[in-house]
Amino acid sequence: MKKKAMLAVAGLAMMTAATVAAAPAPPLSYVQIRYVGSSNQGWEPIADGTVTTTLDHGGAQLRVLTVEVGYGTVRIAKINGVTLPSTANYQTIAFCGSNFLTPCSPGQTIVGFTRYWNVDGYQGGTFSYQTTSINSPFNTMSDTLNIL
Repeated sequence: MKKKAMLAVAGLAMMTAATVAAAPAPPLSYVQIRYVGSSNQGWEPIADGTVTTTLDHGGAQLRVLTVEVGYGTVRIAKINGVTLPSTANYQTIAFCGSNFLTPCSPGQTIVGFTRYWNVDGYQGGTFSYQTTSINSPFNTMSDTLNIL
């Protein structure tokens, strides 16, 4: 009987330790459109606060890279007011440091996500992106860019 009780206590301690080891996901704290890429111009970096691209994009391909720090959900991407399907987010890369272009290494803590959006078929227009934090304060953050 003592042996069973000790095993039960040991099992409970292991479950508690495993549960405590994980920290809650960080709330959403930053959303930004960071790059626009096109067949005609290649990738153009977009600085914080920029409202319009410098280059005149267009061609067969038009792609947008967004960055979110923290964990968001209910992601909505639009071009010229048209909501893009979730499949337009063709690649998502978790990042763990201050460089959002460097993927995480095993064992690192995820800080945020870089998302690549396929906007092929458009020669430009207004691209907007928004997401809502998965935890408190459940804030919604967005960014909008006019793509020439």
